[in-house]
Amino acid sequence: MHALLSAVVLSMAILCPVARAWAQQSGDDLPTILESLDDEQLGADETNEHVEEWASELQFYLQHPLDLNEVTAEQLSVFPFLNPLQVQAFLSYRKLLGPLSSVYELQAIPGWDVTTIHKLLPFVRVAGQSPQSLGLSQKPAFQGLTRYQRVFPRSWGYIKSTGSRYMGAPDAWLIKVQGRGERYRAGLMAEKDAGEPLFRSFNTRGFDHYGAYLEIKGRGIGQQVLLGDYEVNLGQGLISWQSFSLSHSAYSLQMEKSASALRPHSGTAEYGYYRGIAFHLREGRWQQVAFVSLTSPGAYWDSTDGHRIITSWDQTGYHRTLTESTHRRVAQLFATGGRIGYDFPSGHLALNGVYHRLTVPVLRSQQTYNQYAFAGDVLYNVSVDYAWSLANQHWFGELAWCKGNSLALLQGWMMQLSQTVSMGLLYRHYARSYHAFYANGFGVSGETANETGGYLATEIRRPRLQLNAYADVFHFPWWRYQISGPVTGMDDLIRVAYQPVKASDRTLTTRLQLRYRLKARDLKTPSGKVPVPTHLWQSQLGWQWEQGSWQLAWRGFYHVFRQTDSLHQRGMAMYGEFGQHAGRRLSWNTRLAWFHVPGYEARIYVYEQSVLYLYSYPFYYHTGWRAYLNLRYKPGRHLTLELHGATTWYTDQQQIGSGLDRIDGSKKYQLVFQILSNW
Repeated sequence: MHALLSAVVLSMAILCPVARAWAQQSGDDLPTILESLDDEQLGADETNEHVEEWASELQFYLQHPLDLNEVTAEQLSVFPFLNPLQVQAFLSYRKLLGPLSSVYELQAIPGWDVTTIHKLLPFVRVAGQSPQSLGLSQKPAFQGLTRYQRVFPRSWGYIKSTGSRYMGAPDAWLIKVQGRGERYRAGLMAEKDAGEPLFRSFNTRGFDHYGAYLEIKGRGIGQQVLLGDYEVNLGQGLISWQSFSLSHSAYSLQMEKSASALRPHSGTAEYGYYRGIAFHLREGRWQQVAFVSLTSPGAYWDSTDGHRIITSWDQTGYHRTLTESTHRRVAQLFATGGRIGYDFPSGHLALNGVYHRLTVPVLRSQQTYNQYAFAGDVLYNVSVDYAWSLANQHWFGELAWCKGNSLALLQGWMMQLSQTVSMGLLYRHYARSYHAFYANGFGVSGETANETGGYLATEIRRPRLQLNAYADVFHFPWWRYQISGPVTGMDDLIRVAYQPVKASDRTLTTRLQLRYRLKARDLKTPSGKVPVPTHLWQSQLGWQWEQGSWQLAWRGFYHVFRQTDSLHQRGMAMYGEFGQHAGRRLSWNTRLAWFHVPGYEARIYVYEQSVLYLYSYPFYYHTGWRAYLNLRYKPGRHLTLELHGATTWYTDQQQIGSGLDRIDGSKKYQLVFQILSNW
């Protein structure tokens, strides 16, 4: 308790003298949006490449605002604070009354409140109204990016000279070149993770991962052609959804998936994309999408009777040790498929299909929870999806079938109850024996299989107050990893944001978020493993003050985990952050955090700002402090230099991490340097 009080006093002492905060900006900035993500979507890694790709798209629209008279439903769907009802209302308004004459005309659209409009304003424009915000139709954009990362001191994997060890230097490199215009988009990328060899050992070709893509858009029948790396998104994700999408976040009405069926894969993720050719055709109200791909996804494998079998997929992309290097190019995956859809005035109806063939078959380990897992070398899926809007209501859904005659079903409904209140319902049923390689349907398990659930959400938007809430009840009818039997659980969340001060030169925003998760996990008993319910309560309180060129923020977190009376863990953390835009060339921000999380099950995920296009979500565990400093300097119009320095020091540990990532000592440092050139 004394440590907690000391941390509170210290953070307040540091922050109070600088309560002259940043210039007010319209709506949510990127950190506010990214803080609302579900920690389970982020996985165990501190970074998530698919999140970075999505956030980079948001950042691009900040620099090159979308024209409201040309923007599509797929482009608007990238903004999480816009729910599908608002998107449909906007499209109906524009179709009925013609092009918008001003961004302020958004106030006349049913269901569009002032708060939502303020959030969207930095990302949009009306052509000819904002000459300082050139759109893609006026000026192509080109960008070169070089990023260097390093963690100090070196971990055990770099110190060892024999046995399993990292074969490369502890430096991470990323080089990207991208170009984007009204009718094209192209990019090249080369990446090396820390520990991966560069031009030596088992990686004589240079960087560990290369990527390239070319997208050409047309105005006639040929709407889009993609060459190289791309992502395929069909229906509601029951047979394929490779781009990032929200699920169980503070944006509670983000239930429906809506994105372009084909998107360039511009991120650094080494799993979950296709490589080949794809095209999109349109004739009147008919649309057709088709693709062909040949990739070599990473995989863990074994040998039976002299023949290889794949036991599971390696989605990490790490090839640092000799063992990890054997996960590369284990098999080739041929994929083809497409979509035929018809658009009617208030919705669409589409038929989707994908086919996959592996050169090495998949055979899972002989565990009870794998009884219904996919096995073999061929998998195909077919689905029908639809969306339909009528007045203030919106329906959407998908029914999918896979080889083996198993089904997956998703059905959703949303309604605008008033100008400020919306609600939604979603039901899903994924059979235990349903399989799809790149499915990403709405759910809590991370797999579009072995799950049934119902989701209820609401959203209330007032000029100074916004409330988001959802309640989700789900059931796993068959065993899962570390769950030896069918279980039922729930996931409930409520988030309230209130602005007691909202003036032209200053803003104060307060946020409170509460979340409860009921799941289950095996415990060993004299009669064997038995799934026992787990309870996780998460609370978060914070505020943010903006004034002039300064910004000041504070967040507090408190988690409680309980499985039995003997397994009861608590965790708490808080941080203070402030920064400044010191003129047009220099900006900076810094954070000091304290955490006390003795139990791993009560760990706390926290979003951290870093250099542009790099988004970090470390979790706090043990007891200690963490601090970082970000500097961004623009020596010229076309050049940006960025530096991120972070340190973590533990007061209860003399060893950080385990295995090859073990660091002897109580302190860990991180350095990131990035050069951006735009022209």
